[in-house]
Amino acid sequence: MNVKTNKVLSELSEVKELFIFPSCGDETNAIGAVWAYLTQQGKARKIDPVSSMYLGPDLDQEQIAKVEELAVAKGYKIEKSDDIPARIAELLAQGEIVARCNGREEFGARALGNRSLLADPSRWETVQVLNDAIKNRDFWMPFACTVLEPCEDQYVDNSKHISAPYMILAFDSRTSKEIIAGTHPKDSTIRPQILRKEMNPDYYRVIEEFKKKTGKGIVLNTSFNLHGEPMVSSAVDAFDVLARSGLKYLAVGPFFITKSSG
Repeated sequence: MNVKTNKVLSELSEVKELFIFPSCGDETNAIGAVWAYLTQQGKARKIDPVSSMYLGPDLDQEQIAKVEELAVAKGYKIEKSDDIPARIAELLAQGEIVARCNGREEFGARALGNRSLLADPSRWETVQVLNDAIKNRDFWMPFACTVLEPCEDQYVDNSKHISAPYMILAFDSRTSKEIIAGTHPKDSTIRPQILRKEMNPDYYRVIEEFKKKTGKGIVLNTSFNLHGEPMVSSAVDAFDVLARSGLKYLAVGPFFITKSSG
């Protein structure tokens, strides 16, 4: 999980490729045990590489219906939309912070767009707003970004083109001022999620729409949770964080919720 150490390793001249498993805790001991067994059986080379970390539970329709009830009961504005990505992008371009809870939950320690808080990374004031309203992070804990793969070279100094889809590798940034809220304030390094369209088409489209409005193919992306609590899993979890924090906007399944009356 030490992304700076991983950065040093990736920059060694001997290293051509580097893969760090995106969930590095005890929960992956079982995966290592299976790998060891298959290696002993001579079958390990037949395993396909990891291609997605969206391995958790999907949104439950009953819970989405429950969220609709809760939103109405609290007097929040709730809209059903056929184009949630465009709605999210519109608010991000206006400098707002939007929570996104959609599709299957991420496996591992990093939010990869499906249980994420999103913002415009060019606005430094976003860091303070996120911390005051929701995250309460220590000053030395930087936020990270999701970058569309075609835009990678614009923001990330990754001359070896090492695959970095899981926010587990750090790199020097190329345009730190434009993405100031999504880089480390001390050295302008960036811990990106380089997103290919096939990995998460709906989330990819959010950033595509944001790029159309702002010219930036990158968004600030941090985990959807209150500080010290687990990342949200269900639609009801997501609504609970909305209700208990300074968060104003939540996109959950087909609904867009605004914390206001009317």
